[in-house]
Amino acid sequence: MHPNLTLNFAGGSVSCPLPLSAVKTLETEIQVLMERLRTASTQTGKKTAQPNTEYRFREEIFFEIFCNPNLWSSPFAAKVLLTLKTDLVRISAELDLNQLREDIQQYYQNVA
Repeated sequence: MHPNLTLNFAGGSVSCPLPLSAVKTLETEIQVLMERLRTASTQTGKKTAQPNTEYRFREEIFFEIFCNPNLWSSPFAAKVLLTLKTDLVRISAELDLNQLREDIQQYYQNVA
């Protein structure tokens, strides 16, 4: 069994088992997203569209994070769409990007 990643959002929180390797990959994707958001927010004149960020993990659960960096004025305003799915339940929620980053750091503290 993998340690749980607890994700907090406006209406509550959800925990799901994710291996450390999956969380490290997610963190890398979040760092790339942050750079895309910074690039999108600093462009003037005709803006170059930044690619979407999509991260998927499929094992015991289906875990997906999606964000279109072109929609947000800054990394601090950005939100991501979370989808968690098992055979029995599906949850979709909008998370603040900064909260997701904090939740990942909390996961690392709990694993250590």
